[in-house]
This record gives sequence, structure tokens and C-alpha cells, in this order.
Amino acid sequence: MTDPRWTRRRLLAVTGAGAALGGLLPAGRAGESSVPARATDFARAVLAGFDRHRLVALGEAHGQQEHGDALQLLLADPRLPEVVDDVVVEFGNARYQPVVDRFVAGGAVDDAVLRQVWRDTTQSPAGTGDQPIREQFFRTVRAVNWTLPPQRRIRVLLGDPPIDWSKISTQAQVDTFLEQRDAHVAALVEREVLSKGRRALICYGSGHVLHASADHAVSLIEEHTGRRVHVIVSGTHPRLAGQPRRTVIPCAGTWLASVDAGQFMDAPPLCGTPLGKVADAVLYLGQRSELTRSLWNPAIFLDPVYWAELRRRNAINGNHLDLEQYRQPQPIGWSTGSPGHCG
Repeated sequence: MTDPRWTRRRLLAVTGAGAALGGLLPAGRAGESSVPARATDFARAVLAGFDRHRLVALGEAHGQQEHGDALQLLLADPRLPEVVDDVVVEFGNARYQPVVDRFVAGGAVDDAVLRQVWRDTTQSPAGTGDQPIREQFFRTVRAVNWTLPPQRRIRVLLGDPPIDWSKISTQAQVDTFLEQRDAHVAALVEREVLSKGRRALICYGSGHVLHASADHAVSLIEEHTGRRVHVIVSGTHPRLAGQPRRTVIPCAGTWLASVDAGQFMDAPPLCGTPLGKVADAVLYLGQRSELTRSLWNPAIFLDPVYWAELRRRNAINGNHLDLEQYRQPQPIGWSTGSPGHCG
């Protein structure tokens, strides 16, 4: 990129609420346990969330392999279709909703058409969706649905606004869609889920799913419908090192409730806000040194047609992104930049 502060990794970290709980926490008070007693495994925590709520939101750090792994296991849990009708995802262009409906129901969809779902979002070219965990998600839902009767099949709802890149030539046009992102998914959930008496799992970057976060998806849903969303955000901290991976720890009644959310989530606008005010629980996926990235195959970007389109989009965005890094090997270790600071 032309500005060294805005590397692709840093940009994706920001769009996924920074480290998604990757910052450092203050030390515990004397006599306070580092491992909350009410922790439970991921699938059980999500299922329990649906006992009390029609919407459960999972906040992720974008591109993290361990979060993708946990989601795959959750989707494959035979209990999930009993409580979930829809899964709402950030990494899909709503313009291709008929394509995904056909695909996850078992219909034939050409690979080149399917790839457009995650490649043609408002986040391109900084986020192409070419990480394996994205395609795996759609194929896992399709496989799960194969075992279910039609009335119990899980529907995937694409939450990104329906941008048509073939008609985009200016940054102002892109900005129009970017400004709609949270309002679009909030309206989608109200129209396709709540108004139809259905229940949904919402899979988005952590920044979009926080309570009391003005103009973001979950806060808009709660404000417009009066319905509380159960929010689980992924994260890590040395005090959780004794926990099994893929464990969910509630914020209420634990030391997590009073942690400064701005420092914890590398989100300066949240400085001074307790974590328990914006999230209900934390999904622990391992220590920072154990976390990895889901990396694309660099050979993908040798396709001359796809490469030319990415270059066109990058030019529209002011050529801020160094596209050549897509064609180079990348480090697998998880890193999201420096934690936020709260004075």
C-alpha cells in the first residue's frame, strides 16, 4: 500500500474489530480465579443461547483459521438444525442469494459462479474471500442439508449489500454500498428471520455484533425490533491458558465483564466501556502463539481475468493496496497489529 500504516493485514484486522478480543487484560484481583467456573464448550453454549434468544451472533477476527474450524464443527453438530433456521454471513454478496439458495439445497452450481458470492463483496479488493474457510463454510452447510428433510434445511442469508462491480467506476459508488452494510443486514434479519418466526445464527466481524454500538448491525436490530441478541465474540488472553480451546466463557459474573473493551478489542472508540456492556460471552480459541491464519493459494491470482478485475477495483479505491502480496507466500501465524491504548 502507499501508506505503510495500512497493510492488508491491518485493514482486515480493523474491519474485524481489530484482534477481536486479542489485547492484553489487566491482572486479576487477589483471590479472583483466572478460569471462570461457568465456562462451557462452544456448541453447547450456542445451543443454550437459542434457548433464550431467537438470534445468536458470533463475532470473529476475520481470516482466523481456528474460528473457521470452530464454525465447521458447530455446523456439523446434529443438534444445530433443531434450533437454527438461518445462518447470516458477512462474507457473501446479497446479489447472489438465489445462487446460494440453490447451492446449499443441493442444486448444481458452477464453481466460477459460486466463487462470485465471496469475491464480489463490498470488501474487495482488500478482502477477496479467497481464504479456504469461506468456501468450506458454504460446502459444509450443503453437506449438512443433504441429511435433512426440506423443511429443516438451513438457509444461508448473504448479508453484504448487493453491489454489482460491473457497474462500479468511482469510489463514491462504492461508498454508497459501504454506508449501507450494517443497515442492510439489520433489515435482512428483520425481514427474513424475525418477521417469519425463524431463528438465526449471525456470523460477522466482532465490530458489527456488539451491544450498544451505534449504527452497527446488532445494535440496529435490537433498537428496531426490541429483541435482544445473544453475542459471543472470539478472543484470547494469558489468564485463559488453562481453558480447553473452543470454550465459551460468560461475561456476566466473571472478570471479563469489567475489562476495558477498547483495550481488549483494539477499538479506541470503546475505551472506558466495560466488555460486559457490549458482549455476553467470549469464545476462547487458544493463546495468541497458537492461532493461525487461513491463507489463500497464491496461484489463484495468476488468473489474468480475475487479476485484471482486482487491479481495476484497486484503482477505483486509489491503489492503496499492494496487490502483489496476494501472489506471495504469507506467514501462517496470527498477528493483528498493536493493541489499542486507553489513556
